[in-house]
Amino acid sequence: MRLRRTATATAIALGVACATLVGCDLILTPTKVADGQLYQSGDGRYDAYFAAVHHEQKAAANWPDESKAARKPIVTALDLRPGTSNATILAATRSKQGDATLGAAVEQTTAAELDFARRLTATAAKLDDMQKRGEDLKKQTVEDKKNLGVDKADEKKAAKKDEVKREMSAAVDAVESMARDARKGAKEADDLATKLKAAWTGREEDERPPVKIEDKKDDKEEKKPEPVAKKAAPPAPPKKPKAATPPEEKKPAEDKPAKPPPAQKPPDEVFNP
Repeated sequence: MRLRRTATATAIALGVACATLVGCDLILTPTKVADGQLYQSGDGRYDAYFAAVHHEQKAAANWPDESKAARKPIVTALDLRPGTSNATILAATRSKQGDATLGAAVEQTTAAELDFARRLTATAAKLDDMQKRGEDLKKQTVEDKKNLGVDKADEKKAAKKDEVKREMSAAVDAVESMARDARKGAKEADDLATKLKAAWTGREEDERPPVKIEDKKDDKEEKKPEPVAKKAAPPAPPKKPKAATPPEEKKPAEDKPAKPPPAQKPPDEVFNP
């Protein structure tokens, strides 16, 4: 894992970065940041960033040793040299497929490499955020040079602004390089952890990470065929409201014929002799 660039590569990178900024003087002067040293400008707006970059540079310098430590069990068991590539380790492991003496080394290396990969992945994400912040600060250093005003005639002040601008450009470049190296290292560690056990056992299924029990349950539940939903019957057309029936008119009661009065008996004839 390459952590530092050569002087020529650094100079080229700085030149390219500088060329993208308006008003850049294209001075390819060596910088402290590119050499892994702590740079302090005396300006509080930038010095916290320079300190953070230097902290990450010191941490990144330990990555090769951490990688060797993670691979040490299997490298020692296979009698290989430190720093051996993944391809060599896997080939040597396949040559001793099923050898019981490698079991512990395979397990230890796999666990250590997975942990190393996780840490490098988290570091890469952190460095990506730092790079974005550095890009904003780099633009600010350009504005500082433009805004010198009457102080442009002061050679010392102008030279200081140029110095800060170069160091900030180098800091952003260093952060980008470390993020790239972190992602590369994480991938290498993850690949070895994923393939090492399969190389030893000869079973392809060992290349896949173990699935949690609860995940298997979820898979089974997902595979159950979903009940076919019954098609809903088309809605019935709305019923037409019945016309209201007008109330029946009451017929006037018919006059009933009056009963004839009872016939009166004729009076008895009076006998008058």
